[in-house]
Amino acid sequence: MLDSETHHTTKNDLAAGLLIGGGIPQYFQTSLGSSRRQFLKAAGWVTAGVMIGAPRAHAALFSTMSDKPVPGIPHAWVQAKGTDVLRYANYIKSLNLRNITPRMVLAPHFKTRGRTRNSLPPQSQWKQMGATLKVADKMVVKMDAPLREITSAYRSPRYNRAVGGKSRSYHMQNIALDLKFRGVSASHVSYVAKQLRSQGVFKGGVGRYPSFTHIDTRGFNVSW
Repeated sequence: MLDSETHHTTKNDLAAGLLIGGGIPQYFQTSLGSSRRQFLKAAGWVTAGVMIGAPRAHAALFSTMSDKPVPGIPHAWVQAKGTDVLRYANYIKSLNLRNITPRMVLAPHFKTRGRTRNSLPPQSQWKQMGATLKVADKMVVKMDAPLREITSAYRSPRYNRAVGGKSRSYHMQNIALDLKFRGVSASHVSYVAKQLRSQGVFKGGVGRYPSFTHIDTRGFNVSW
């Protein structure tokens, strides 16, 4: 499953006692009545707190995402990779896709090549797959043909190297899918993907291969 994509890809924690809930530094609260120099220093700490707080808030969002069982997700997958399997599956479920199940999306994350196992995407990249999945969902409707398999979704850097993927593959950013549809040739799938792209449904890559079709939502159009 090689990519022939055109590649144009585009803190330490502060001391625990320094931050108050929400990432507001203690220093800021004790300096508002001080000199201008102290105030500016305090403002600088607030900026740092916001920068550090953002990834923490993002992580908190997904840590509170439901880890309840999702139909079709094998318990063995959860045993292998932990409850993030269920959290990611519940995120995919929340997209309300009509024709793509969480199991179909997660299956490629359990593939191996030689001794190299693929992994789930980092939590910071989970939402990046949403747009591409919605394109694939529309393709099912457009062709009136069921999705047979997602052969590749996110690839860890190690797994990407193991399968011969390009060094800047969009699979590593969790915005690319390789798709097979039941009863439809890869060339026709590619044609339909380009049609949807020309209609403004998405901006991204469409790659035609003998047995599957690559789509991604990189933000600019390229075909191969």
